This record gives sequence, C-alpha cells and structure tokens, in this order.
Amino acid sequence: MLNIAFLWHMHQPYYRDPLSGEYSLPWVRLHACKGYYDMISLLQEYPAIRQTFNLVPSLLRQLDEYARGEARDIFWEHARKPAEDLSADEKKFILANFFLCNWETMVKPYPAYWALLKKRGMKIPEYRWDDLLHQFTTQDFRDLQVWFNLAWFGHRAREKKGSVRELLQKGRVFSETDKTVLLQAQAEIIREVIPLYQSLQFRGQVEITTSPFYHPILPLLIDWTTACRAMPGVPLPGSFSHPEDARAQIQKAVVYYHKLFENKPAGMWPSEGSVCPELIPLVHQAGISWMASDEGVLFKSMSGQVERRRLYQPYRVKYQDAEVNMVFRDRNLSDLIGFTYSQNDPRSSVNDLLTHLKNIQRSFPEDNGRLVLIALDGENAWEYYPDGGREFLRGLYEKLSGDPALQTVRINDFLKARPPRETLKFLHSGSWIDQNFRIWIGSPEENQAWDCLGRTRDFLKNTLGKGQDFPEDTRQLAWEEIYIAEGSDWFWWFGDDFTSDNDEEFDRLFRMHLSKVHLLLKSPVPDYLKTPIAVPHEVKPTIEPLGIISPVLDGRITHFYEWREAGYFAARPYRGSMYRAEGFISGLYFGFDLERLYLRIDPIFRKPNHLQGLQFHIHFINPGEFQVVFSVKFPEGSEQSFTLMAQEEESGRPLTRFTSICSDQIIELSIPFSELRFQPRQKVDFFLKIQKDNLEVERYPRNGYLSLIIPDGDFESTLWQV
Repeated sequence: MLNIAFLWHMHQPYYRDPLSGEYSLPWVRLHACKGYYDMISLLQEYPAIRQTFNLVPSLLRQLDEYARGEARDIFWEHARKPAEDLSADEKKFILANFFLCNWETMVKPYPAYWALLKKRGMKIPEYRWDDLLHQFTTQDFRDLQVWFNLAWFGHRAREKKGSVRELLQKGRVFSETDKTVLLQAQAEIIREVIPLYQSLQFRGQVEITTSPFYHPILPLLIDWTTACRAMPGVPLPGSFSHPEDARAQIQKAVVYYHKLFENKPAGMWPSEGSVCPELIPLVHQAGISWMASDEGVLFKSMSGQVERRRLYQPYRVKYQDAEVNMVFRDRNLSDLIGFTYSQNDPRSSVNDLLTHLKNIQRSFPEDNGRLVLIALDGENAWEYYPDGGREFLRGLYEKLSGDPALQTVRINDFLKARPPRETLKFLHSGSWIDQNFRIWIGSPEENQAWDCLGRTRDFLKNTLGKGQDFPEDTRQLAWEEIYIAEGSDWFWWFGDDFTSDNDEEFDRLFRMHLSKVHLLLKSPVPDYLKTPIAVPHEVKPTIEPLGIISPVLDGRITHFYEWREAGYFAARPYRGSMYRAEGFISGLYFGFDLERLYLRIDPIFRKPNHLQGLQFHIHFINPGEFQVVFSVKFPEGSEQSFTLMAQEEESGRPLTRFTSICSDQIIELSIPFSELRFQPRQKVDFFLKIQKDNLEVERYPRNGYLSLIIPDGDFESTLWQV
C-alpha cells in the first residue's frame, strides 16, 4: 500500500494598514469564501480521506478578525455603499478593482459580468477614467458591486447558501437588498471557516500545521549570507544576522496555534519551503517534530547521482545537538494539480494522477512504508479551474476512498507509525523555487527593501537600548511591525520575477509598517521610507554584450557563434502569486555591429498557435523614445516586417516599415542606428512588451529596462584592454 500525504498550504500577508487600521486588500475575505471554505467543507463528505493543512498564523489572525467583525477592508466598504451614493472617485475605484479575478473562469462564464468588463475595456489608460464614468449607470455599478463578491463564492458556498444560488440565477439588475443578503452570506461563510478546521482536526481527519507567524524566509533572517550558498556572488544589501527574529517568528506561531487549536503543532511548512542547517535547532526548540520542503532541496542535500525513488521516504535531519524529521514533496505531482489539471477534463486529470500514483506504488511492491507528499498552494490554484476544482477534487476523493492500494495519511500519523530510517548528513540551504533564494534577495528592489528593513530594525533596537521610557505595549507593537515587514510576500513582489495589479500597494504597505516603528517611538519618518521602492530601474542582463556580432537573419540558430558575443536577458515568467515555469518567451538577445542593432527573441512554442494574436513592442526610452512593433507571422515564407514608431512629440514623422526581420525557430531583426538617431557611445535604455488585443500580457524586464552602449570604432579594443 502506498501512503499519500496532501499538504495544502494556505497563507496571506498581513493586509492591515498600520496607520488607518483598515485592510487595504480583500484577499483574506474573498479567498475565505472560495478555497479556504471549499477545501475543508468538501472533506466532510469523504471521511476516509486524511489530509494536512498548513495555515499560516498571519492568515488565521485576519480570518479571526473578520469573523469577529473587527476587520473591514476598503473593497468591502466600496461594495456595501449604496450605488446611488457613490462619489466619482469611488466609482473609479470600483471600475479599476472590481474585476480583480481570473477573467476566464470567474468573469467570462457570467454574461452580465463579462458585458460589464467589455464595456469598461480590458486595459484602461489613466486619462480615460473620467470619460468612462458617464458610460455606466447606477444599476451598472450596483451590479458590479454584487458580481465582484458573487464570483468569489466557491462551489461549496454555492451548494450551502441558497441566497448565493438565487443571485447567480438572477444575474443582473440586482437590488440593494440583494447586495446586503450577499454580503451577509459572505460573513456567515467566514465565521464557519476556522471552526470547520478545528472540528475536522478534533475528529482526526485532518492535521493542522503552521508556518513562522508572518511567513518570513527564515534562512535570510538567520543570516543574509545564507543566500550565497546556493547563489555565489549574489549582491547583498549589507549585513543582517538575526536568528532571534527567526526564533520569535516560530515561537509566536506556536503560541497562536495553541490559542486556536488548544494544542501545539507537530509540523511546520517553513515559508516557501526555505531551509538551512541553522534552522534545525530553532524548530526543535519550539517543539515542532517535522517540517517539509521540496524534492529539489532533498536532491541537493545528497551527493552524487540520486535515485528518484529515494524521494518517497521521510528523513531525519540533525544540526549540532538538535534534530527534526523532514518530508519532501513530489514537485511534478504537485505542479500537475496547481497548473496543468485546471486546463483539462476533470476525469482525465483524476485518472492521470492516479496512474502516476499507481506507478510509484508498483515500484515498491513489498514496502508499505513509502510516502508520496503532494504539497502546494491550497487557495490560488482553484481560480484557474472552471468549476473551482469541484469535479476534480470530488473525483479524486471518490477514487482514493475506494482504492485498497492507495491510502491518504496525516503526515504526523505516518511519522509516528514509521519513523525515518535514514539521516541526511547535510541539508541544502534553499527554497522550493530553484533551490535558492533569488526570488527574495539579490535584485536592486529586493536589496533596497532589505536595507530599509535592516535600518529600521537597527533604529528600533538602538532607540530602545538607550533606556528611554517607552511603555511595554509600545515596545511590543514596534517589534510587531518589524516582524510583519519581515514577511516573504513583500519581497516576492519586489524585483523582476512577479507582478500583480497591487504592486504599488504592497510597496506602500511594506514601507508603512516600517514607518509605524518611527511613529510609535515619536520619531520623524526618514526619507528612505517615503520613497517608493518599486520604480523603474536598470536591470542587469544575464550576460553583458561582449563584442561585435554579424548574425544571419533567417529565424534560425545558423551556427553556434552567431549570437555568442551578444547580451542576453533570461525572461523568467512572472504570472502572479503562484510560481510556474512558462511564458511566451524564454529569453532576449541584443547585440550590434558598428551600424546596426540586432535583436533576437526566443519564443516558447507550447502549441502551434501559441503566438497567434501577439504583438511585440520593443520600447526605446533613452536617449530618444521609439517603438519597434511587429506581429510574428508563420509559417516560414510569410511576408514579415516591423514598424518603427517615433515618440508622441514627433507624431508628424511618418512611420517607417522595415523587412529586416525573420521568424521561424527564433525571431531575428536588425535596425540601423541612424534610423533610431543613436550616436556612438550613447547609453540606450529599452524593454520588451508583449500585447494581445491591446492588453499587456508580459513585459521584460517587468519593472525596469535593459541598457547598452552604442559602439564606436574602438569598441572591441576598449573592451579587451587589461
């Protein structure tokens, strides 16, 4: 029999504005009515299924405050206000923010909601908001207030709440009474969430685990230089080594867990699966007996060629005099649920997952001590399933409930019955993403944020150390703001890896939490906390240009040396709150001879029409503003061209069309420097934007630009001078 452990990780950063006391983003409230409620409520119908839920304390604290009526968010305030009383600014807020969900699965299926989105437009320039207001009636705004909240109700809430089903059937021309009933149903669901988890843990069907309180990357709190172990040479913002903060985040989590669940957690998912050897004593001292991470961390902790079959067992990990047990997730199976199965028929997806599990089980015919850990985000994935994951989860639970060869287990139960038989002699320092910490440290934005955190923490410690008479509650509140700012989510959105519609708000909240430290201690907020961190900046390419190039523009890699001396930027995807390895391009090359700029774009062909309808915009923003615009045409032999567009100030200048472009396996093009009006030794800044139907879908770099120096006749000799 094969043991299968599902670990659903659920978390949100702390959204309360420390100055206003109001929640600035609604994601705890909205996810509570979808993933948080759906996942635990559905298990009531499948008592044979055992699972583990990792509930981050910062999420639980917010759920509890919403349940007790102590939390109000700005989105809720805009939703509850009578539509006829909305001001112009409030209407703009609703038009800008009340479509923040997966359009394909949560807007398009509902004709009235979809019609409102099409009426608004997919991407709206700032100057158009005033004109748009006059196109929407009071009824339109009321319908939008209802639809934004209604679309976030998951399948279980719809099954349980008749009022929600009635509003879905009504679809439009909602009344203020309808809206009130909907928001009341939302509040009822939120009040049920934590008690449901408590109940199913009490009866032994689920195990609840924890994470450090505000979800920090613990190895980086212990010491920033830990990042260098997996990323030698990574630029760091200075020195920061505070294992006492890591200990406090863990201990606070244990105390809060005990308050809600009346016992202590046995297990922990360290934030983002991030571990290092120095973490082991802190976890052990907190009374936590096991933690989990990713298979990549396990394989990098082992020397030599590692058989994959070694993944399916627990391990004992020791450091100094402390030890904990560890389990490692099967990344492929976890990602299939998180990213792939949502695009497929639920029955086929269930059968595919079961086939994988049966194949693993057959690899260990006589061994009942094997464990497959499937661990992933328990909330965001369901937005991508057309039915919120209902049919997939039901089908999976039904099949697993009746299969004698497959058994679902709570992780701690398994470890008690079958303790680890092997000890890891070494634990790799890394996270579940690339087995390093690049997402949270190393880029200019991330390092600036860490610097702000370090300086504010130093200010707090030095001020309190001077013996000034601050009340104890003030001291505790100030430290709490530091712990909040240590959360991983702020750093997730800084840098060029991920983006969201709320980047500016994440930036502001991060700086507000640090600013509150100064305000609590009666000190002026320093300038470094008043300036946004996420501003356009020069992004260092993966490889700098090394010399003159002369590529053949045939859409193919003609020979190995063709682009070898070019600069290169690795186009990592940034699709939002979940990490996934896909996008439209894998990289961008840029190079030159003395007369021309050469560009090469490497597309990702996941299916034949993957680039259909895409338009590529190469923006030059310095020293002059130009755009190179083209659509890729296939098959080979189709007439191809690109257009050179000047900046608005030169709108009278005619558009120039060039045919020096070819696309096949790759996209290659060239353009004379003279057409761009670039001069030798000028510094040129540019970025690539990809649009579809006038909607920006990707940008590289996300929040900055690449740079190059226009060569002159001495370029190569200067480059190679010693």
